[in-house]
This record gives sequence, C-alpha cells and structure tokens, in this order.
Amino acid sequence: MKFRRNQNKILLVMMSLLMVGIIFSLAIGKVQAQDVELSERRLPVSEYRDKMMAGWIGQMVGVGWGAPTEFRYQSKIIPEDKVPVWQPAMVNQFSQDDIYVEMTFLRSLEEYGFDVSIRQAGIDFARSGYMLWHANKAGRDNLRKGIAPPNCSHPQFSDHSDDIDYQIEADYSGLIAPGLPNIVIALGEKFGRLVNYGDGLYAGQFVGAMYAEAFFEDDPLTIIEAGLRSIPAESQYAEMVCDVIQWHQENPDDWQETWQLINEKYHKNLDYRRYSCSDTKEDFNIDAKINGAYILMGMLYGNNDMDQTTVISMRCGQDSDCNPSNAAGVLFTAAGYKNLPQKYISALIQDKKFSFTEYDFPTLIDVCEKLARQAVVKAGGRIETDEEGEDVFVIPVKKPIPSKLEQSWKPGPIADSQFTKDELTQIQGYLILKLVLWLLLVLAIVALKENYKFSALLIALPLVVVLGVWTLLSSFMSAEMLDTFAIGPVIVSMAVGLALLCLVGEKIGKYKWFISYLIAIVILLAAGYSGTVGSNAGRLDAGTKISLMTFFYWAGALLLALTITALNCRKSYSNKRFLGFLLLWSVVSQILFLFLYAGMNWGFVTAILGKLSIIIIVIAIMGSIFGIILYIITLPYLVLIFRSKLYKNRFRSCLRLPAVDKAE
Repeated sequence: MKFRRNQNKILLVMMSLLMVGIIFSLAIGKVQAQDVELSERRLPVSEYRDKMMAGWIGQMVGVGWGAPTEFRYQSKIIPEDKVPVWQPAMVNQFSQDDIYVEMTFLRSLEEYGFDVSIRQAGIDFARSGYMLWHANKAGRDNLRKGIAPPNCSHPQFSDHSDDIDYQIEADYSGLIAPGLPNIVIALGEKFGRLVNYGDGLYAGQFVGAMYAEAFFEDDPLTIIEAGLRSIPAESQYAEMVCDVIQWHQENPDDWQETWQLINEKYHKNLDYRRYSCSDTKEDFNIDAKINGAYILMGMLYGNNDMDQTTVISMRCGQDSDCNPSNAAGVLFTAAGYKNLPQKYISALIQDKKFSFTEYDFPTLIDVCEKLARQAVVKAGGRIETDEEGEDVFVIPVKKPIPSKLEQSWKPGPIADSQFTKDELTQIQGYLILKLVLWLLLVLAIVALKENYKFSALLIALPLVVVLGVWTLLSSFMSAEMLDTFAIGPVIVSMAVGLALLCLVGEKIGKYKWFISYLIAIVILLAAGYSGTVGSNAGRLDAGTKISLMTFFYWAGALLLALTITALNCRKSYSNKRFLGFLLLWSVVSQILFLFLYAGMNWGFVTAILGKLSIIIIVIAIMGSIFGIILYIITLPYLVLIFRSKLYKNRFRSCLRLPAVDKAE
C-alpha cells in the first residue's frame, strides 16, 4: 500500500509537471503569436480609403461648424445658446486656409515623392498664393527673404514658433501614413519646420500621429496615447497632454472644470507662455498648447459622439474652428465614411476645387491613396492581394522615434543652410517691379516739358506728407492687421496716382471731359496695378488681389466724388465749398462702391455678416471710414493746388471749374 501511495504521488507529480509544461508552452506560443501579430497590421485599401475620406470630411465639418465663432470667445467658454446650428452646406469649406494650406504639402509630395528635400518644400510653400497669418506667414515671409529652411521657423527669425499653425495643417500627414507614426514625424521635420519650432512642431506631429492610429483604434484615449508617444516626453506639449488625460480622469463628467484647469495653467501661467506671440495680458491665445488641449477636450469628453466631440472642442473657445476640425477629423477617421450621418455628407460638392489647388474632393482622395501606398512601402511594409483580389496594406509596427527636444524660449543654434541663386530666383519674384510705380512718377516729370520748373516739383511735398503719415500710423499696427486689410499698397499707390494726375493735369485739361476722364482712369489704374503688384515683387497672390481690388474701388470712388463735387461747385466755387462737398461725396461714393462689392459677393458677405440689417450697418460704417481716409489722402494735394498757381490752373482746367472764385 505504501508503494502504491508513493507510486500515486509520483504519478500525480508527473501529471502536474506535464500540465505546467503544457500551460507554459501554450503561454509561450500565445506570446510568440502576439509578437508576430504586433509586428505588422493589415488594412484593406478600401477600408483605408473609407477612413481617409472620413478624416477629410471631419476636418471640413469641424472648421465649417466652428467658423462663425473663431476667436470670438477668448479665455471663456462659448455659451451653449451661441453654438451655431449645423447646416449640411457647412461641409463645403473649399476656401478655408485650415484645409487648403496642407494641400501645398501634398502637392510637393505628389510631385517629388517622400524624398522631397526640405528646401524644395520651402520653395513650393514660398511660391504659394494664399494669404497667411502668424507662424505660416512668418515662415513664408522668411523664405521669401531668402532665409532657407529649417531656419525660416527658428525663433531667431520668427516670433511665432510656438503658434498653432502646423497643428492646424498636420492632418494630411496622418491621413497618408496609416499606422506609420515615424512617417508622420518625418513629414513634420520636412513641412512643419517651414513654420514652427519646438512645441509648435510637436503639436502637428502629435495630431498627425493620432490620425495614423485612428485607422486601427476607435478609443480616444488609446489614440491620444499613440500621439503622445510620437513627441518628446520632456516637452511642454507632452506635459499638456498628460495633464488633460489626468484631469479628465479626475473630472470624467465635468468638462468645464477641466477647462478651468487648462485655462489656469496654459493661459494664465506665464511659464507656459514663454514664447507667446501675443501680449500675455490679453485674452487672445494662439499658442499650440492651449488649443491642442481643446482638441483633446472634445475627444475625451465627446464619448465618441460626433456632434458632442465637435461642439465641446468648439465651446472651449480661442481658435474654435481649427480645434474642432482636428478633433472631428480624428474621430471621423476612426469611424469611417460609411458610418457618417447623412447630415455631414449629403450637401458635399464633389467637383469644386479647393482654393489655390488643383484638387477637388475625389482628386484629393485619389492623391492621398497614391501617397499612402508609397508611405507603406517606404516604411518597410508591402501591399498584398487577398483571396477576393483586393489590395491590402501590410503595415509594419515600429516604435515611434520622436524629434529631438527643442524649446522656443531657449533655442539651439541655427543651421548652416542657404538658398542658391537659382532657388532664390524661384522664390523672390521680380524685385525690379517694386520700382515701376516710382519710375512712372519720374517719367511724368521727365517726359513733359511743362514739369521742367521748380513749382512742378513741389508735388513731392504732399506725397511725402501722405507717405510719412502712413509710415507713422502703420508702425502702431500689427503685421496681421496690415496684411488682413492689405491697405498699405493701396495708400501708397493712391498717393502716387494723385501726384501723377497733378503732373499730367495740363495735358488732360485740353481734351473733352469724357476723354479726360478716361485718361485719369488709365493713369490711376496704372498706378494701382504697378503699386500693388510691384509691392509683392510681381506675385499676383490673394493679398495682392485684395489690394488691387480695393484700389480699383477707391479710385472709382475718388473720380466719382471729384466729378460730383465739381458739378456742385461750377456755378458757385470756393475752396471751402469744394472741400465740404468732396468730404461728403467721398463718403457716399465709398459706401456706394461697398454696396456694389457686397452685391457681387453676396454669398460670401451674408456668410460672414448674416442679417441684412447688419450688412447695411457695417457697409455704412466701413464706407464712412474709407471715405474719410480717401479724403485725408487727397487733402495735402488740394492744399498744394490751392496755394500753387501752376497746379490751381491745371486742377480747374481738368474739372471745368471757374477760373475766378466767386466767394473769395
């Protein structure tokens, strides 16, 4: 019995060891299987295309829905009743810089491939024709000045290195790199470097990496953590991401409490605004960190609901169209196009091109698929064909390698990088065109013998006064304000145009009134075109077109005001009477021309201003302001005319005014 008991014990031990061995072997096999599974991920190209399409729709939905609120709520939550009501047509955001700027990067990749140099990327960006602001503008301006990348975004040359810009436009990088964070990081080093540095750069790499992960995950926290692994852990941007995750865990049902914590640390605490481009005492904040936090707010508190994600991100304020654009873009990518509600896609215009691009929506999708195929292969993956004959991306899983740590308030040295002469020729335009306006002035003096006298050269006095006053006033204006209104070239061109009219006035006065009028129009148009286009070295881009259009309206208003004023003064003329009527008709003419512009662009105007009553009030106010500005520009020339016998005779001859004042 004892032997049997021992035998049973031995048998029991052997069976136990066998079971342990089997369990251990199964465990090892499972781990090995997991290792094989995690070494690569499979994504049917049709599914990739479906999700990528949804990502673009998400961007367009977010920016379109939030556009009416952009920067109207700074350091404050947007009240619930102030959230715009979604309209299906809002998806058609073909003229939004939030969308089309990144298509410049796509175009460079399409043309030159993923090995495109940062210098070529810089040249393509420098030659873009759209208006820009903040980091985008600073980077492009530096490129046009000949500051080669990556120095064009370095804090030594830019005050906007930590701004939001690459965060806004980095969506493309993840949408063409499914599951490939290192491709996203590399694209940031190539295109993000054109405009941002440090946290501003990491912001875009973070957003791009979230998109890349959204092709395989739909849990917002998992997607966010994938983005976090793709940026330097020691950066303030990474700190912000960790903070928002923690605060969400502490306040899972109260996003407004988390908003307060974000505002206290990333808006009011100056340690986290060390390179803020705006006055830290102001509510305005375009820093990438706080706006990035608002992206995460939508994702974490949105509970995978498309409306809620977009609205919460929007209601956080500041850049409240860009932030929901990023948040919705990532969420829509995870969901896929086939799962989007009809209200987001039913009104999409398929055949309209995005501004300043060659892409309509179908073309954009085709280009992204083409680039994604290249990205997968470049990253060491492959494209297989399944049993049904469908292409499948086989994507390698690799640990992301973040960019090196940089801080805009304590930057590293600039790179030894300079454009060649050939590259500068592609970028800088025709600098000689900046002189054309002034050559016209010289030509008017040299070509006409009646100007070979000292009294004719006195025309320089009002010209210097106008340009001097404008130079002084513009020194108090921000670069963003000057670029937004694009009024500088208009004022300079108008000042020179008035000088030209005075110099050729004797010739003009000899013709019949309608011929004189046509000559005056031609002279002003020549001054306006050469001045506005020349100021931008011959680039007829969006800013130049705005300046040119503004000049044409102002020139028309000026000629109309002068004509009506002359009619009012022909029977009873005095200088005071002329000045009074000219002020009145300058304002009225500007208002009339603004109404003309509004009528020609009614859809755009109503989208911006809304109600007819508001449109009328705004036009009346703006027309009055522009009319007064136009009058002030004209005034120094009238003072010279009233004081100079030479110019008085030319003036009265042109306008058919009496030779003798009846009220003097």
